[in-house]
Amino acid sequence: MKKEKWRTGIIKYLSIICVFLMALTAFGDGAYNVGDGISTVSASDEENELIRVGLEGKYYNKQSITVRNTNIVVGFSVNNKYYREFSSDNGTYTFGPFTESFTKSGSYTSYNQAKEYADELVSKGNKAYPVLLYMNMWTVAVCGQGSPDKYAVLVTGADGNGFVYTVDGTHNAYPQITAATADTKGVYVVDLGERQYRGRIEIGRYNGASSLKAVNIVPMEKYLYGVVPCEMVYTWHKEALKAQAVCARGYAYMAGYGGDTNISSPYKICDTTSSQVYKGYGAEKSSTNEAVDETKGVLVYYNGSPVRTYYSSTSGGSTENVEDVWGTPSAYLRQVSDIYELDPELGPWIKELTKDEVEQLLSDNGVSVGNVTDIRPFVMTASGRVYAMEVIGDSKQVITGSKLRKYFSLYSTKYKVVKYSDNPDYVAVLTSGGKYAVDIADSYIASDEFQVKKASASIEQFVVMTADNLINYPAKAPDNDNTFYIAGMGYGHGIGMSQSGAKGMAEAGFSYKDILKHYFTGVEVR
Repeated sequence: MKKEKWRTGIIKYLSIICVFLMALTAFGDGAYNVGDGISTVSASDEENELIRVGLEGKYYNKQSITVRNTNIVVGFSVNNKYYREFSSDNGTYTFGPFTESFTKSGSYTSYNQAKEYADELVSKGNKAYPVLLYMNMWTVAVCGQGSPDKYAVLVTGADGNGFVYTVDGTHNAYPQITAATADTKGVYVVDLGERQYRGRIEIGRYNGASSLKAVNIVPMEKYLYGVVPCEMVYTWHKEALKAQAVCARGYAYMAGYGGDTNISSPYKICDTTSSQVYKGYGAEKSSTNEAVDETKGVLVYYNGSPVRTYYSSTSGGSTENVEDVWGTPSAYLRQVSDIYELDPELGPWIKELTKDEVEQLLSDNGVSVGNVTDIRPFVMTASGRVYAMEVIGDSKQVITGSKLRKYFSLYSTKYKVVKYSDNPDYVAVLTSGGKYAVDIADSYIASDEFQVKKASASIEQFVVMTADNLINYPAKAPDNDNTFYIAGMGYGHGIGMSQSGAKGMAEAGFSYKDILKHYFTGVEVR
């Protein structure tokens, strides 16, 4: 439909599980290690700090999810403690929605009992599966009768045999999978193919969906192992990594602990940018694991209570008051200077839009002003962000808040609108002889070492440091009256900690606690 031209100016930019397996056999043999009852997988101090992470990045609304571990344990989380139902060494295990009509027949206390009856029915020409309902609660699905169960999931082993699990209507709990054996590093990891995860995996048709979602039930600190290297460059200064670990911990902490199934709301935090990026065991790095370990349990507190510690990639020189972005004020989320952000992860950027493209983008979002003639910042915040922008056409429309970034797909709202007639790199210089105007592109700049250099003709935007902010000046204006440059700095909402700013502060000698106290006003870090 529309063309969007982007240019980026570069500045520089579970605990150990006690496994007590006996003689494990495959699905086809119908003999699981179940014992006389339910045994508890060893608890740890961390088990009370489990969180549920929705694996939306790779395992969301799927018709098939495969667990590639050879040996697994299947059990239930009850009051945040894990109880083993059975274990198996049947190779890979494929999970899929079980959509056949069936009736439930019989009541059994183990897989072996249910499997024996299901095999008897199969020998008589029926299609039947053992069905796990809850701990020590099994039945048999006799297919071709009754109706489908909207929560039922079929697990198929490497030999083609398997079982069905669903919720029993009273406990509403799905079984959870753990690895029965450790890897070469002694870590118990569930292998889902593209990604691997510590802790447990739960796969279900939540809310009776026709597809599967996977949830990782994992101790908080082990979860952070898979978050920090995905949210911050693992080679950055350790104090910055530690600040990131604390921020990520606080964000997840506020989502809440708990390992039990919630059939209608399976998780409150996911593994994408909608929450924080988490890629599991395979993403871990020794530097970021150390940052997590060295800040274990540390949170940011305001007035004695833990708070959600928001962060974004790059502020562009100043963070923002939270109410100027999301509407509701908060005493610890205030605008602060970010002048240590001298080596941002993402440099100044320019988005080029024609008047027709602006009109189309507005139309795509249900806004119409007719033929667009102009766009201009309408209300600015203290940090230099555009809080509201006026679009002028046959009529006028003022667009505010997060709609600005959404409608125009902008990296941030810290930007200028540059038009054909503008002189964008014009700055005013105040000297003892008075005030006069200069164009940065035509200027010579003295460094701290008094080296004088001509402003580079190849730079698209110049950045000027003030006492409390960084300000961008595009080097050129559009060459026609039909085009706008949206020229900005920063990446993200600008609330809380700037990751690039944390990097700069760490390199300048600040500790991770100093960094957090700078970005979060009036807080304690402990």
